[in-house]
Amino acid sequence: MIADPFLLKAMLFAAKATLIFQACLIFYFFGKDEKIPYSARNIFFVLANAGCLFLASGIIQENFFLIKCGIFILITQALVDAHLIISKYARIKKIEKEIEDEKSDAKK
Repeated sequence: MIADPFLLKAMLFAAKATLIFQACLIFYFFGKDEKIPYSARNIFFVLANAGCLFLASGIIQENFFLIKCGIFILITQALVDAHLIISKYARIKKIEKEIEDEKSDAKK
């Protein structure tokens, strides 16, 4: 499919800007608090939707760079979600261990 060159250049610019914006947000949040706040996850959800759009438009226009950008954005979103799940699991285990230690100290 042959697309308008101006539209293709605009999409490539938007993909590059999205990748840079997502990378800056990730480095900012992980560098600041070592986690992503729950309120900021909406921003990453919107960026993940942009990844789907870049992937679809790359497949339709047969543009390898857009396909790579879309896949990279989706993988990054998956890693952010995995980090959230793992950190929640570790926090719950820590709380359970503290409660268990308090119960064992109370029995003594």
